[in-house]
Amino acid sequence: MISILLMALGVMLLAPAWGITDGEGLVTIEDTTNLNDAVRILELSSLKFESKKMLNQSNFNGSIGIPVHQVPWRQALEIIALKNNLAVLDLPGYIAFANLPPAGGGTEKTPGYFLDVDSQQVRINAIALLADRAYLKSLGIDWSTVLDGKVTINADFSGGTQVPGALFGLGLGSNFTVGQTKIEVSTLLNAIESNQKGTVIAKPNIVVASGKKGFIQVGQDISVKTLDEAGNTTDKFFATGVILNVEPTVVNIEGTQVVHMKLSIERSSGTPGNISTIINKSRSETELVLYDGEEAVIGGLYDTDTVKVRGGVPVLKDLPWWVLGIRYLTGYYKYETKERELVILLKTDIMENAVQRALKAAKNPPPSKVPVEAGDWGYLEH
Repeated sequence: MISILLMALGVMLLAPAWGITDGEGLVTIEDTTNLNDAVRILELSSLKFESKKMLNQSNFNGSIGIPVHQVPWRQALEIIALKNNLAVLDLPGYIAFANLPPAGGGTEKTPGYFLDVDSQQVRINAIALLADRAYLKSLGIDWSTVLDGKVTINADFSGGTQVPGALFGLGLGSNFTVGQTKIEVSTLLNAIESNQKGTVIAKPNIVVASGKKGFIQVGQDISVKTLDEAGNTTDKFFATGVILNVEPTVVNIEGTQVVHMKLSIERSSGTPGNISTIINKSRSETELVLYDGEEAVIGGLYDTDTVKVRGGVPVLKDLPWWVLGIRYLTGYYKYETKERELVILLKTDIMENAVQRALKAAKNPPPSKVPVEAGDWGYLEH
């Protein structure tokens, strides 16, 4: 027994001190570790979580140059590649560090590259509006006309002078021109919320590298009990809420950059049933081509909301039950069903890549906001 303990202690003393990995996929690697040793550390997680080997196919094997402490292994992979100007190949069977393709060597890159520091980035701003469909219809909103933050409303209603009072809440006043009138989208959203005819349920904002996937979820994961092959009860989780999946690609056409974007939007919710959980889902998928700064709107996702409302003679219908039972004679309950529409407003902005931003920051460093008395934060080299 003592000999076994001594052998284990010897292994621990002889084990390399340049890296640690744990069962959750978090890795710790010293900055002096060479790349081949870092690959062996990362391979423990890549085999466990994705059943893929790790290779170094680049011509670099110096120290990684940046300390990694308790970082998810995928993130550590990207940090090391970015620090040493490398790309990462993610192919069936293995993941590998590789040299970046030469600049100007063609527009097609080796399949499998998922990290490229030279790639453009796209900022995607979205607004998810859930509003009463009948109210939106009464305003005559034409979402296809969204441009430069404005949308057209059609105030040319039958009857000539019969204009919904809701329009006067949009800041148009009483002397606007009958016909198609443009208003600010922000003003429209404020009017819808102030009239309690809808609400902005999410305002997600995400930056995605060109050609990569972005994911936003505003909601919660629900679990459903399932049985595995051995008859054991397990929980299977489903994402619900407002879910946005985007995959933008920046394309250069005759000197002009446009964004080709694959987009899917889902609004879902879980309802417990007698036998199993029911997931109500509305989903839309599309592909768009937008120029830098252009807006787009996706609508047509409907659902119904049933509300219990009490009607009857004012005041008397709301009396307590013990007042001679008058409330039962003068009031009643009814159910109102309203149809709601989910409208997603999107705006894309092409951003500079990391190298361009770093060069700009080096030439014009932003003024420091750290007070002088804060000291050096312990990062001075001795």
